[in-house]
Amino acid sequence: MVDKPEKQIKRLFAPIIAYTGWEDIVTDEMKNRIQIERLANPLMETATDYETMVYLHTASLATPLSHEMQNIYSFLFTKYHSEQAKGIGVYTEKISETEQRELAKLKKWIYVRQNER
Repeated sequence: MVDKPEKQIKRLFAPIIAYTGWEDIVTDEMKNRIQIERLANPLMETATDYETMVYLHTASLATPLSHEMQNIYSFLFTKYHSEQAKGIGVYTEKISETEQRELAKLKKWIYVRQNER
């Protein structure tokens, strides 16, 4: 059994999951933001929204995203970069219930992958 402090430490230092082959695209600024979000939510058992946005960023460079995933990416991008989202026409304040479920599944999938490494 893993105790609370050990779980927090593992969470903080879990690998950042990027789309295979696009790991080098994750900037130091992104990595720092991920660490800050993890520190703010050390017992979270899913990836943070920012980690998920970074994963979708790298995935979108490798392969076209489905319509649902485009909406989720736009929603997350808007959360962290609202002015830029407005500027490029992807500002999205809400996503559908189906997209919310897909976002939750993706966050859990990323978290599981982090713990496999």
